[in-house]
Amino acid sequence: MTDATAASQSDRPAAAGGFGGGWTLFGVRGVPVRIDRSFLLVVAFVTYLFYGRLTAVLGANGPVILLLSAVAAAVLFFASILAHELGHALTSLNRGIPVASITLFALGGVTVSTREASSARDEFIIVGIGPFVSLVLAGAFGLVATAAQGWTAVAAVMGYLGWTNLLLAVFNVLPGYPLDGGRLLRAVLWGVTGKPNRATRWAARVGQAFALLVISFGVWTLTRGGGFGNIWNLLIGFFLLRGATDSHRRASVRDRLSHRTARDVMGSVAQTLPASLTLDEALPLVQQRPSLLWPVGDPISGGLLLAQIDAVPSAAWPTTTVAQVATGAEELSVAADTPMDEALDRLGEAPGNMLFVVDDGRAVGLLTPSLVVDVIS
Repeated sequence: MTDATAASQSDRPAAAGGFGGGWTLFGVRGVPVRIDRSFLLVVAFVTYLFYGRLTAVLGANGPVILLLSAVAAAVLFFASILAHELGHALTSLNRGIPVASITLFALGGVTVSTREASSARDEFIIVGIGPFVSLVLAGAFGLVATAAQGWTAVAAVMGYLGWTNLLLAVFNVLPGYPLDGGRLLRAVLWGVTGKPNRATRWAARVGQAFALLVISFGVWTLTRGGGFGNIWNLLIGFFLLRGATDSHRRASVRDRLSHRTARDVMGSVAQTLPASLTLDEALPLVQQRPSLLWPVGDPISGGLLLAQIDAVPSAAWPTTTVAQVATGAEELSVAADTPMDEALDRLGEAPGNMLFVVDDGRAVGLLTPSLVVDVIS
């Protein structure tokens, strides 16, 4: 199973952006904990693996005890992965970095924050806490297994979970970007060079090489009669290769934009809507360019999307002003002289993925992902 800690929405690993839907289970300190649909595919498989492992020890206890033990082991295994991810998430929150979500999927877990750490030291701590949690769990399960020698089923389950968490910790510190080990390498390179984008590129190259080794090993074992587990190695290898390649590409984009400001990249902005304008008065204007974010107020106080008008009952349009439904400007604006690599982080957080470029309190332009693509291409 893999673990990826995504630095920001604009630089998240491929897996983080490629889930096929799922369900939110609960929240921790405002962070939604989700399971992706693909996660269901692996639940039965992991239970089957534990069933096979435990058969040699518990087979004489009958199929019911064996099955219950395998299910318990699988549940605790996934709880261990969640604890690993919570380690990342809670450490990020304690350092003032908002966390968008935790998601469990077919190949493991991913924690997505809305921006990256402000220093290499914080990055190292946030990433390193995940493997540390797994090591602590390995020790805890091992101690319980030792203390429960009189209860064969408990000792067997705890013993396997101890070894599994140890392997999880070791695998995740290998330099396969975006595994924790790849991100730890990036943090070290960032600290040495002082250049986070360069560190990402170098760590991603190492990650690509590691992914190719995993894929090659999977192919080699398959040609020698390897079983389903080797197909799993191939899937993990391709996941890592995609994540490392995407991260390298994004870091290269950031480097190409590093000497530009938001003013250099911005496009034209729609006309400013007076804050006192009612929704029925604003609607004909907004419908002319329905996909745009419209500035509200001079100086700017917020931004308005057509969807925000549609969300208000039409009977209330004549008495509701645009200022009452607009999103606050602090969420939707960036200063004109903001470096583009910083503006990219803000763009990833912004509702609708659009930002006003503001100079002297006025919206002088609009920043969108398509404009960024136009500049770098």
